[in-house]
Amino acid sequence: MPRLSLPALLALWLAAPVSAQTLPSEIADMLTRGDFAGARAALAPLAESGDDPGVMFRFGALLYQGQGGALQREEGLQWIARAADAGSEPAATTLARILLTGPSAGVARDPARAAAILAPVAEAGGTEAAYYLGLLYLGGTGVEADRARALELLTGAAEGGYAPAALELGRIFSEGPDADPAEAERWLRRAADAGLPEAQTRLGLALIEGTPEEGMRWLRRAADAGGVVAQRELGTRLLMGREDTPPNPTEAIRWLTSAAEAGDRSAMQNLALAYGGFQDAPRNDALAVQWYSRASDAGLARATYALANYVEAGRGVEADLKTAAQLYRTAFEQGDPRGAIRLGVLTGQGALDAWVPPHLAVDWTLMAARDGDAGARAWLDRQAEDGLRPAQTAYARLLREDGTPERAVPLLTAAAEAGDVAAQHLLALAFSRGEGVEIDYVAAHKWLNVAATSGHAEAAQLRETLGALMTPEQVAEAQAAARVFFQTAAPPEGLSGASQ
Repeated sequence: MPRLSLPALLALWLAAPVSAQTLPSEIADMLTRGDFAGARAALAPLAESGDDPGVMFRFGALLYQGQGGALQREEGLQWIARAADAGSEPAATTLARILLTGPSAGVARDPARAAAILAPVAEAGGTEAAYYLGLLYLGGTGVEADRARALELLTGAAEGGYAPAALELGRIFSEGPDADPAEAERWLRRAADAGLPEAQTRLGLALIEGTPEEGMRWLRRAADAGGVVAQRELGTRLLMGREDTPPNPTEAIRWLTSAAEAGDRSAMQNLALAYGGFQDAPRNDALAVQWYSRASDAGLARATYALANYVEAGRGVEADLKTAAQLYRTAFEQGDPRGAIRLGVLTGQGALDAWVPPHLAVDWTLMAARDGDAGARAWLDRQAEDGLRPAQTAYARLLREDGTPERAVPLLTAAAEAGDVAAQHLLALAFSRGEGVEIDYVAAHKWLNVAATSGHAEAAQLRETLGALMTPEQVAEAQAAARVFFQTAAPPEGLSGASQ
């Protein structure tokens, strides 16, 4: 759904044009110099006369915004609605925007009513109304979705000079079913020429590969206008440099700082990278830690991982392996697998023994072993030999992946007998497929039954499939074997161990 947020809504109302019956000059002067109390008092009787919808709209806007007196949203909306009914295009468009905004504007959100208000205004040539109505048709909000009608409305609004409509067309033609790079560039240029920073940013990014100098010029214009994304992209490209242009760390840091201070977490990350000495930028590890921390707090996984590296190494902060380990775990939870791999490497080195119980480290160590770390693999081997169930299952996985499933079966059997549900499922697969062991549907069904009872959904599905291939006698034998397991074994602990 295209964005329908309405920033600076109230501030725009008093700048809207009035009707042909011009506002008395003394009232216009009051509004110009910010004497809203005087303007409100003077507009009241004029609005009551009902002669000028523009006056009613201005009066309603003052009441709604609480300028020059008490905040009177409900009464203000009534005046805006009266002005809209009397033919004020700005009032009608504003009322529709309020209805699209909803509770934060003091009303229930009502896109259907907004569309009904916008339609006649758009039909009469109102470009802003056509823009919002086009967005509604594009998203199927308040009206039945109609992409062709949406494009027609947006094109009309853009041709009429409404720059946000040109920007929206630039977005539409940049990707998706209507992708047309030439059309996208045409509309983005129109919106960019009108001064919209987002359009300038998008145009710059679209041109940067083919015509880098022009692309950088547009990014600079957008950055100078306060476009945060443009500041980040410009700073990043200045930091990286190009084949024909060396890096410019000083300028890069300036733009990245602007974007980072505005809250852009990727800019924070790249600024930290610069302060870490990337591309011969002046190194300041303390500032690097500061910006990595802010990006990490904003949820950026790669920044959290980098911060953990700094804390582990003692760069810009006192070395603290325990804190670093916590940050690696956070990075993994935020989505960076390198966090878990590093934890697995540290586990294999024995560096986390004082804080992390072995069973909690198995999954990380499996990831590190799969990534090729010999120490992590050796740790899993030792823990499996010592009887740690999750480690037995994890090391068995490695053996299966290595092409030696026959070595995995004893480990899976030990873990399965001890109640590891993941091992029970894997052992069942081995028996059903003959991987490292002779095919044995009865044994496979038994272990699928056991795993399914502990909640393993895939085991339950496969049990039904396998059962259809077995004789009733075989199924009965497998079920009896499962009952014996539950009667003699400790209660299963649910899904445990390395399950990936």
